[in-house]
Amino acid sequence: MNKVGEIINVSEITKSCRNLDPNELLGLLKSQLMKFWSWGSNSFTVDNQKNCRMFRMKVQGRHHKGFVYIFVNGLDLFDVYYTTASTNKIKAIEEGLYFDMLVDAIDKYVEYVPIYENN
Repeated sequence: MNKVGEIINVSEITKSCRNLDPNELLGLLKSQLMKFWSWGSNSFTVDNQKNCRMFRMKVQGRHHKGFVYIFVNGLDLFDVYYTTASTNKIKAIEEGLYFDMLVDAIDKYVEYVPIYENN
């Protein structure tokens, strides 16, 4: 059922998702380049080149090391799943994010430290 503590089932999630453009999504993530770089993002993966419904990247941030899965739900909002790299067990889920919230939400879970605001 894709809850925290379970292994992510991408095929179940994508049944109720909308298509996304991975190039546009990557552009959105890179719009705040310093945050994007701080995550150590790599290994970008999509489920299907033509009708993409899932975007995955591996991160090595301060707080989260593993995968970040991004989907567009039926309301055209982003759902983000954070999983372990070894077992794909879901560590956290954020649902219903608007496009202008996406980078900050990921950053908060993966890398953010409050002292950054003072520098």
